Amino acid sequence: SFDNTEQEARAAGVRVCSLACNLGYAQALATGLLAGLRIEDYHWFAFMDADGQHRGEDMAQLIGEIRADRADLITGSRWLNRNIDDEPIPAGRRLGMKFFAWLTRVLTGRQLTDTTSGMKIMKRAVARELVSQNFGDFHSEILIYLHDRGYRLAESPIIVHERKVGTSMYSMADAVIYPWKNLILIAVHKLSSQVLKRV
Repeated sequence: SFDNTEQEARAAGVRVCSLACNLGYAQALATGLLAGLRIEDYHWFAFMDADGQHRGEDMAQLIGEIRADRADLITGSRWLNRNIDDEPIPAGRRLGMKFFAWLTRVLTGRQLTDTTSGMKIMKRAVARELVSQNFGDFHSEILIYLHDRGYRLAESPIIVHERKVGTSMYSMADAVIYPWKNLILIAVHKLSSQVLKRV
């Protein structure tokens, strides 16, 4: 981040992992997973956006559900009880969200509605699995990968507000790169799953 997130987190008494340079979203998440696995020995790993879109009370709900062993990974879904067409989202992004949710449903057979959500909670075994692979944005590609390896996936309804601070991490170029990058990763992991089944 180029803002003062690190300073505010440290001031609040939070342990912070600070990288020497900005390596992007996926590497930031992977670094957090590695720190939690190797340094802190955490049992659960939670992610949420830092721009004011996500609510702490919704994360508390996800924590309760993971503790109750509802699934191995639970995603917070803004669409679970609502319609994506009711939200003020740019047409291109809306189409992409619908496409990847559809693709994930086709490849997993699970009715997952918000595959691009940044609010997730997972068990330690899932975190260990994810740090051993390469992923793009921890969206559809990890859900399909985890499903193919027998992990249980679920969603929980959340409320997502308009961004309060900061700007989107996705540029105009990312609008073109994102779908291709994720499609390639999904294809690679699906192929590797087929190879493993035959071995």
